Amino acid sequence: MKLALPQLEKEREGLGRPTIMDRALAARHGVAYVHLAAFAIDVDRIRDATESDDDDRPFAWEVFLSARYLLWRFDPKAEDQRALLEDAVQSILELRVGDEGFLGSQLPFAVWVLVAQGVWPKDFELWFKTWKKKPRDMVKELAAVFANGDEQERSLAQMCLNAELSPPIAPPSKEALTVMAQRAALLANAGTIPTE
Repeated sequence: MKLALPQLEKEREGLGRPTIMDRALAARHGVAYVHLAAFAIDVDRIRDATESDDDDRPFAWEVFLSARYLLWRFDPKAEDQRALLEDAVQSILELRVGDEGFLGSQLPFAVWVLVAQGVWPKDFELWFKTWKKKPRDMVKELAAVFANGDEQERSLAQMCLNAELSPPIAPPSKEALTVMAQRAALLANAGTIPTE
């Protein structure tokens, strides 16, 4: 007698919304791309799940946290990492946005904020030539958050770790958020966070 293996119900397989994850880019760039996309998706899912009218988190906190992840995990001078970032940004900017948008789509904004602040190379601006209007107000609003970056990173990473999601956040995202919460706490009084 043959028994069928148990399978997930169709509605439980996905996250309920399209995501920025691109299979071709995953094949091209490997684990680094998959972890980056998963992190952006999970942070966006947490934003969706925890947003409320009495939210006291900073405006565009998901962009800030994604930018801090980028600063920690990527060297914009390394050609392979630069190519990965450009491909990730371009693939998101080419998506046809529906009513709900794509989970993780804050990633280009995170890159833009780092470029606009002068932290990342100015020539990255070329990646955003399709934007009719640059999010300059977001950059201004996030300046105060970056000014208190270590504490904000620790607090927001810990908030993400405490959030209950179904399905839960991906293990690489959980690991990254744990590191971010711990290192930001350790380095809060020690200056800037290293990129290695």
